[in-house]
Amino acid sequence: MIKLSKKIFKVPVNVLLVTLVVTSCISLYLPIPLFAQESVSAAGASDVLILDGKDTPNDGGGSIDLKFEIKDKSILDKTYNVIIMRKIAGDGAVNGSTEDYKEVKQLDVSTKRYNDKKGIEDGIPYSYVVKLVDKSNNVLFTSPSYGPFISSPQWYNTEKTAVLILSIISIFIILLFINLAKQGRNLYIRPLAGIKAIEDAVGRATEMGKPCIYIPGISTIDDISTLASISILSKISEVIANYQSRIVIPNYEPIVYSVIDEVVKNAYVKAGRPDAYKQEDVYYLTGRQFAYASGIAGLMSREKPAANFFLGWFMAESLILAEAGAMTGAIQIAGTDSISQIPFFIVACDYTLIGEELYAAGAYMGGDSKLLGGLKGQDYVKLVLMIILVVLFFLKLAGVEGIDTLLVGGGGH
Repeated sequence: MIKLSKKIFKVPVNVLLVTLVVTSCISLYLPIPLFAQESVSAAGASDVLILDGKDTPNDGGGSIDLKFEIKDKSILDKTYNVIIMRKIAGDGAVNGSTEDYKEVKQLDVSTKRYNDKKGIEDGIPYSYVVKLVDKSNNVLFTSPSYGPFISSPQWYNTEKTAVLILSIISIFIILLFINLAKQGRNLYIRPLAGIKAIEDAVGRATEMGKPCIYIPGISTIDDISTLASISILSKISEVIANYQSRIVIPNYEPIVYSVIDEVVKNAYVKAGRPDAYKQEDVYYLTGRQFAYASGIAGLMSREKPAANFFLGWFMAESLILAEAGAMTGAIQIAGTDSISQIPFFIVACDYTLIGEELYAAGAYMGGDSKLLGGLKGQDYVKLVLMIILVVLFFLKLAGVEGIDTLLVGGGGH
């Protein structure tokens, strides 16, 4: 198994991607018997009406699908409504009697299907009787008993087969690139202007003898944007320690503050300057949103920083912070995945990491091979998905049946 995995990882990436795309397109379109589910069904017929019933496929139970057709045209012309009646099979049944049947639904005659969810219990057999009535509610025809029909839940939703296949492919691609990164393979990551400007901003602060202010956002430690921000901060702190500059980090959330305190301290140790770390420069400010913004605005006014970093998750305070920083003449680098706040940072800051670029910067600056491999793998997953969509689009234009169902419902089977 180990030898096989090593051989797989030595195969050129382009060859693997082409193979995966072709396999995906074929798998998503062709039916997969392995995942076909058994559906409990039954049917009944008379000279006037045909009724077919079965357990609703791909559901959690508690539902029976009914399909009926009126064969007698003379009765069909007079019929105004169709009354669906139901009882538990074998419960007080008498030949041809409908006394024990209870009305479930009254449908228009044009309706051909009905999904019965009203009080259906899994594993219990149900019998149905159909009545055809005219506009005056006179009974034109009463069907014999049809059934039994039994509802049951399914362990697998066949309509999600496409999602399952794409998930497996995505996981495989990401694990492939993580493995390549751990082996020391040089993975190209598109350079971001904001990342390249960080060292210049720190150098400018050092030359001017002014501090840098780092704002990690106002979210909690379990937010992905906060984690990305902390990863970026680790690298920035190391650069600042090497340049013998100063960084001030006011925090909004207590747990984030505790983590950042350790991260910055370790960065100074890694740079060989543990004595230069000032614990009073990393502190908890407040947990009130606008009090936090006001406190930072005051800090910027007093310290006159040379560089401001706004990296994390922000809300309405983003413009207050960015404008206050812009008034000090500092270089400002921002990044957030909060879509509504991105325009404010773009207007008021020199460099802005937009959305996913924040995560990319965290992986890039963190230097972790697993993060870099995961980042590169996600890019290739997007490439594979785009190619699949283009292939399916042209198949649809060529008139291949089932593509629209696949694209909309995720099944196609």
